[in-house]
Amino acid sequence: MSQSYLEKYKERLDAFTRMSMTSGSKSDYVQGGGGNTSCKLDDRLMAIKASGYRIDQIRPDKGYAVMDYSQLRAFYGNTDPSQLDDIEKQGSAVAKEATIQIPELDTLRPSVEAGFHSMLDTFVLHSHSVYANLITCSDQGREIAQKLMTSIGINYAYVPYINPGAQLTFAIASAREAARNSDGQLPQVIFMENHGLIVTMDDADECLRLHDKVNEAISHFFSLAENAWPEAEVAVAGENDLKSATNWLQEQLKNVCWTVEMFTSQALYPDQLVFLAGQLREVEEGSLDQWLASGATAEEKCIVFRQTGEVFYQCKEPEALTIEQTLIAILFIHKYIKAQGYTVKLMSEAGKSFISNWESEKYRKTIAEK
Repeated sequence: MSQSYLEKYKERLDAFTRMSMTSGSKSDYVQGGGGNTSCKLDDRLMAIKASGYRIDQIRPDKGYAVMDYSQLRAFYGNTDPSQLDDIEKQGSAVAKEATIQIPELDTLRPSVEAGFHSMLDTFVLHSHSVYANLITCSDQGREIAQKLMTSIGINYAYVPYINPGAQLTFAIASAREAARNSDGQLPQVIFMENHGLIVTMDDADECLRLHDKVNEAISHFFSLAENAWPEAEVAVAGENDLKSATNWLQEQLKNVCWTVEMFTSQALYPDQLVFLAGQLREVEEGSLDQWLASGATAEEKCIVFRQTGEVFYQCKEPEALTIEQTLIAILFIHKYIKAQGYTVKLMSEAGKSFISNWESEKYRKTIAEK
């Protein structure tokens, strides 16, 4: 009797799940549905986080899609992107064709970043680490990365901001080859400007260890205290609503200079737009209790009270936590980049426009809101 899919790939799927749950449980590594993980099951099949799902939701039988990564490698390895009429449309078509329905799994849509996962090693961990983004969201990011990674003896690639999708896959492949030509080996660490970090290895636990090592080195470089990152918490506020219960966030919102635009449109990275654009409203005077007692209403899912630093959420808990984590991440990155005398680098208008109008991100958002 032939083995089922889950039986045949049990060892790899268990390792994939362990890597995903471990990294996905840390909100300083991933906020909400940000980032993605993958595992190559054999010389053809790749399991990759499904669009709209959180990394920590992955299990051997759920939370991911399966693809024929050999098709993706053939496309990205043998195609000149300059010859493509619509690079994203053609990349998306290849990804759709390469997606395989496994009878034992739900039908899910693979991450839009499946292309670059296909080109890397057996296990891939892509995070939106707030530590890595201290580098990638700084104007001095390349110089910081070079100094830091040289000091810990790890080769790496640094990719300028490229829109997620097919264009990014070609850029990562090119950057890795350039690094190999310089260092003699393909890098296992990739920094993506205004985006995040990729670590890839042939062993899941080694992938986790390398990811931790790089992030710890960055934390030390920026002189962060061990407990610098606050864990996001929300609490019940009324019958169906929630409020922030993160003291760090309340203190920052009361005491630092910020604008609504800093959260909703002056984006550090794509997920900021996905999670916050059009979602946040400011109340300049008074407290949450006073606002509720007045009978005031708002369409936005997140209302921030400037005088008290309180945050009120009109959405389900998973989405409220995602917004809370994203608010914290934005303030954290701004604070510690500036504390070291560096300058913050924002996404370009063209990059923001692409994300705001991209169907794949709209789809991911609708899944995450469920």
